[in-house]
Amino acid sequence: MSASANLALTEVAVAPGGEAQVTISVRNTVDIVEAYRFEMVGVPAEWVTIDPPVLSLFPGTAETVTVTFRPPRSSQVPAGGMPFGVRVLPSEHPEAAVVEEGTLVVLPFADVAAELRPQVRDGRWRARYRLETENRGNLTEQLTFAATDTAEQLTLALRPARATLAAGERLDAVLVVRAKSLLWRGEPRHLPFRTQVLREDGVACTVDGTFVQRPILSAWLLKLLALLLALLLLLLALWFGLLRPVVRSAAREAVDGTVEQAAVQAADRAADQAVDKQRRQTPEAPKPPAGGGTEDGGGRNGGGRNGDGETQFSTAISFRTNPGGSAERSYTVPARKIFLLTDFLVDNPQGDEGTLSVSANGVKIVTYGLENFREQDYHSVTPIRVPARAQVTLTVACRRPGTPVNARTPSTCSESLYVNGIMAEAPLR
Repeated sequence: MSASANLALTEVAVAPGGEAQVTISVRNTVDIVEAYRFEMVGVPAEWVTIDPPVLSLFPGTAETVTVTFRPPRSSQVPAGGMPFGVRVLPSEHPEAAVVEEGTLVVLPFADVAAELRPQVRDGRWRARYRLETENRGNLTEQLTFAATDTAEQLTLALRPARATLAAGERLDAVLVVRAKSLLWRGEPRHLPFRTQVLREDGVACTVDGTFVQRPILSAWLLKLLALLLALLLLLLALWFGLLRPVVRSAAREAVDGTVEQAAVQAADRAADQAVDKQRRQTPEAPKPPAGGGTEDGGGRNGGGRNGDGETQFSTAISFRTNPGGSAERSYTVPARKIFLLTDFLVDNPQGDEGTLSVSANGVKIVTYGLENFREQDYHSVTPIRVPARAQVTLTVACRRPGTPVNARTPSTCSESLYVNGIMAEAPLR
């Protein structure tokens, strides 16, 4: 053995985050100069410093070396004793190393931290918070959670009420805050409260929080209700002031058009009945003698006209057309009749804009631009022949209703057709 070593203390106590020192005496027991190195065994090397790290001794001399322990303040450093050893290694004879042993006692420490997240929260009646708790000490802690409201305006509920946390363990407690009364309107109320985490030794970790109670009827909601009320009043004003009269006028005009159409149809039926009555009252012409004969002025010519049974006939077609649309009305020649159309009159009393056309038996006779006339008559030198069950048709395409003089603008176009001619018996086949 080339050296002897002796620890001044075999048990060293140290608090995490602090430091403790112990000396070791080393003697050179050989007759040559020897250099000694030192190694720590059983304790993390980063906790320990040895001064000096290398020691040179003459034969028979001795010196001391200082060993310093600095364990970190962490929950990862457990409390209790940790055996250690200091190995003394001679440079010339490393196989003759000497180990001096002792015990490092790590003292316990308590450190509990708490944080409220969020610290401020708003709501109309209630809010939830999270109380984050961490045991940063190196002991297991029995913790109690509590919450208080000095103004007594809140109901506070913490879950859990108690917990056991090992060293380094975390826990999130839930805090539910409820207001004891509702705030209907006005400015928000700031209601403070306090949470505590108590250790077994009575030391408490206190965290303050605030619940901001918002009113039920907030300012923006009142403004929205006022805006909706104003919009409702505006819609009512538009309905009673503008839309309702227009709807009534359109309905009245529709009813007037229906009545007018019914009147025209009734007049047509009356005219047909009068023609039939006149035909029944007119005596039949004498038949020509057998073997033929010549036709006189009352006979039937090559054009198909027959003076016997002919009668002057006229009728009217009237209707209304919606803007942007088109419509047509027709007069149908009765069975066993021929209508010889000699003239007609088209009427545009409102000065509407669009087109108007008249056709007979599917053949268009004329087409007018409505904006170019108020009244327009047509005379045919040669009567237009309309056979039985054929039609005289008035077609109107309304682009825009006109504006009558000293009257309001109508909502529909209104045109009429007055036809005139001769209604005759159809020749027998």
